Amino acid sequence: MNRIPIQRDVTRLKVVHRQRVLRHGESDPAPDFELASLDPSLWAPARTGWQRLVETEYESVVISGWMTAGLARLGAPLDIIGAFGRIVEDEIRHVDICAQMVERFGEVPTIPRAAVPPFPVGVADQNAEEVEFELLAGLVGFFCVFEHLSAHVFREALGCSQHALAKWAVGEIHRDEAFHGAFGFETAKIFVPKWSDRTRRRLGERVVADIQRFEQRLGGPLSEADATAPPGPLEEALAGLGLLSPPHLLAVFYEAVKSELLPRLDDLGVPVDLSVKIER
Repeated sequence: MNRIPIQRDVTRLKVVHRQRVLRHGESDPAPDFELASLDPSLWAPARTGWQRLVETEYESVVISGWMTAGLARLGAPLDIIGAFGRIVEDEIRHVDICAQMVERFGEVPTIPRAAVPPFPVGVADQNAEEVEFELLAGLVGFFCVFEHLSAHVFREALGCSQHALAKWAVGEIHRDEAFHGAFGFETAKIFVPKWSDRTRRRLGERVVADIQRFEQRLGGPLSEADATAPPGPLEEALAGLGLLSPPHLLAVFYEAVKSELLPRLDDLGVPVDLSVKIER
């Protein structure tokens, strides 16, 4: 796939961008880092892990921008549109932070050219109800599922991070992700409870697919042997750099689905049958 390097700070707008990346002076500066201080065997897998995060966070820029525009088209309250505008800014910050991490490990961060995100970014000519469903189904899938569960994953990664640079990067991302799922649920509460039972069941089916998609993104589903195998030295070292192994990620994921996600979807009146998927 054709790839292009991440570009930033190349125009006079760099002043605005850098202010936002630094949260207008409120963020802590990145700590000093010497690549030679780490075992060379960690360099390549760390680059790969943070490059993956560059790509997923860039997808989030595309999706949150689409969502902001879509909510404006629906005539959503301005406070909601403004909150999603903040998410766009947050996700751009995350790409910048992840790109810095890739560079610290000796590589140029890139993204696929015109990559298709995992959620639709446009709706064909349809009636108004179908447009609203597609938009809100995308909102629930991405923000109430992906972003909400990502906050739990990043919180676990932050707790496992041992290296100062990793603590800085993961901490900056987690700070924002902790709010994004809440924004999604707050928005969904305006629309979804008013839908018919049939439409909410349809949304529940979409949510099942979204949860399974997120499971796959984390490296699952795993065999029982892989899920219970103790982490090796490389996995433990990468966890100290903010990069958790698939079994570790999935353990957090399954617990968050059962204890956090399903009850909140139930409060929305969205039926989700995952009894088989989450018995791990």
